[in-house]
Amino acid sequence: MNPSERNRLLQLPLSDVPFVLFDVESTGLEPQQGDRICEIALVHWRGGVQHGVYETLVNPGRPISPDAFAVNKIPAHLLNSAPPFERVVDALLRQIEGAVLVAHNAPFDFSFLNTELIRLGKPTLNNPLVDTLQLARIFLVQDRYNLGSLARSLGVERPSHRAMSDVVALKAVLVHLLERLRMFGIATLNDLLRAQRGLMPGDPEPQAPAALLTALREGRRLYITYHTGGGDPVPRTILPLEFQHTGGLPRLIAYCYLRNGQRTFYLDRIGELALVEE
Repeated sequence: MNPSERNRLLQLPLSDVPFVLFDVESTGLEPQQGDRICEIALVHWRGGVQHGVYETLVNPGRPISPDAFAVNKIPAHLLNSAPPFERVVDALLRQIEGAVLVAHNAPFDFSFLNTELIRLGKPTLNNPLVDTLQLARIFLVQDRYNLGSLARSLGVERPSHRAMSDVVALKAVLVHLLERLRMFGIATLNDLLRAQRGLMPGDPEPQAPAALLTALREGRRLYITYHTGGGDPVPRTILPLEFQHTGGLPRLIAYCYLRNGQRTFYLDRIGELALVEE
């Protein structure tokens, strides 16, 4: 998605935004360690109306870990007969083209998708990303913020940790959040993405490098050097996903191309920082 397409989306009223709510199930928690997607589900949603669904099992080419199977309970024989990711990727990309992606703990699911795309030599996604977990932590008062707990508090069916079941619960959480956010004057997609960073309409942008704010707004990659300890700073290319500046030190959640996965970067440890020319 190019910057002009993103800017057009940012100005849309929320009732006109083409949301795609999605969830992936995986063989484990670490895509950079070889874990793979084994199920994908998504729902097209605009103006309070569902416009279509897509779901598929995916043959991951490796067993599901015992811990992951204890959660999603997807039997091996179903995955063995499912198509591999390379056979579903084109259909998947058509489904999400030009859309705003929504997930619960969105950087996690987004990182799995991008890692699969990198394996196939395809460009990574840079769609605007709405994270209902981050929004819930800011705007809802709950004992727990996982999807199951939020669904229970809203009186909807508890998700089963299968992809479409989770998306159904996700939709209920998103609807509730949008209704609440309207009371704060959140009217456009840009307002929503700023609210995800704890900013209300009229609040100034926090102190942050201009290139970082541009990358977040336009879905662009950054070149950084990052200090992780006593050694020399490590050069990396990253795709910023969320900038969190409440509840602690300012930090950036990003997809790291060096590690092929989601990472957290604290701003005070970043040395060089520059936009990557696309």
